[in-house]
Amino acid sequence: MDKHTAYFNLRDALPQPGCVVCRLGRDVETKYIEDVLYSKTTAIETRAEWREARGLCLYHARQLDQIGHALGVSLFYQDILMTLRELLAKPSRGQAVRRLGKKALVETLSPQVECPACAYRDTLEAVYIEVWLDHLLDPDYLEQVRAADPLCLPHLRQAIRQVADAPRFAQLRQVQLEHWEALIAELGEFVRKNDYRFQHEEVGREGSAWLRAVDAVAGQT
Repeated sequence: MDKHTAYFNLRDALPQPGCVVCRLGRDVETKYIEDVLYSKTTAIETRAEWREARGLCLYHARQLDQIGHALGVSLFYQDILMTLRELLAKPSRGQAVRRLGKKALVETLSPQVECPACAYRDTLEAVYIEVWLDHLLDPDYLEQVRAADPLCLPHLRQAIRQVADAPRFAQLRQVQLEHWEALIAELGEFVRKNDYRFQHEEVGREGSAWLRAVDAVAGQT
């Protein structure tokens, strides 16, 4: 994905609720899995990567029944299980029962590389964060960022690691502090309106502040 495409994806996604990088990351990981299942079931490198990863991680594996394509899943997981069967059959009973033998067996049955869907998502999220930072000093773009929900804490940490110059770092910090100050104020208002003395007051946007606070700290799946 080039930066031009990433920029327009960001502009389109910013007005939607939640961390924009989380949301775009979910989109790309789903598209990756769909693309693999529909068009790469015979790709030697992809099959090898999935074998080495021992399949998808729990989070992405649980998406497979929603995405569908039972034939593609069957081909990949038959391959993975045949590999695991071969690895498990290698050591003798005497070797495996020893502590070092069991440790070695557990390690060889464990993922040897990162979940392919996670790796693909992480790569493109880094591109999105780079583009997000590149345009942070543009007044029109900055206005959209200020009106949007904040970056979640995991993606803020990543943005801090990636930012390359002082002006963008200062703007990144300022925007995030503004978002957090507003959210803290909404949480305070929600807490106040749950006091019996003020329960007659109508609850507005602050009613969802607790959910947005969790997303702001933990990120979104």
